[in-house]
Amino acid sequence: MRTEAVKRTPVIQWLAMGVATLMIASLIRLGETELAVGLIPSPWDKLAHMATFGTIAFSLWLALGQRWLYSCAVFAFAIALYDEWRQLALPGREAELADLLANGVGIVLAVLLARYIAARGIRS
Repeated sequence: MRTEAVKRTPVIQWLAMGVATLMIASLIRLGETELAVGLIPSPWDKLAHMATFGTIAFSLWLALGQRWLYSCAVFAFAIALYDEWRQLALPGREAELADLLANGVGIVLAVLLARYIAARGIRS
């Protein structure tokens, strides 16, 4: 697989970084409010976890490039770990291994999608 098979315009890179930054900031800030308690009922919350962390990893990859794919995935998972850890101290919130697993599944799916796009040489 070539290192930079996907050509990204600066606009796409900036938009992708903006999406990732906004999602991370919202996750951290809104996660501390009462709004986050019971926002999405179980089991649908697992899909939200997958989508959120998959989007963060994929957006970071779009912003930074193919050679950073696994670093983006590790960073997204580190944020997932932090989010679950901090829920231990937030009233009304619960840290769950199932949430962490869903976060990881979303990140793995994002990595697979990025690898598929890079292997096909799809240009954005």
